[in-house]
Amino acid sequence: MKELVQDVLSIFSPQSVNPVFIRAGLTQREIASVQPFGITSVSWVTSMEELNAAFVDKAREAGAVGYHITDVESHKSGSDEQRLLAGKATLYNIPDDSGNEQLTAGFML
Repeated sequence: MKELVQDVLSIFSPQSVNPVFIRAGLTQREIASVQPFGITSVSWVTSMEELNAAFVDKAREAGAVGYHITDVESHKSGSDEQRLLAGKATLYNIPDDSGNEQLTAGFML
């Protein structure tokens, strides 16, 4: 939960980006070499926990080592009083030894 709060707060304050890592056992060298490789979005969730869980799922599906939430919007649905959230996140991966991204770079997932 601490990582989620830090990730959300980073949206509103200029600083270096530290992605939320979803892959365990990364070395310091691997962590230092992570690079953005794609953007994904989520909509129609009702809480920040659901939004975070959806980004974790999408990052895992893409083979990413981490993600960083870059945008969150909240709005009311039609006749329902329920607030809905939508967001975007940048996915991060580790380049292979030749410097190329391990996955398809630049895809919107």
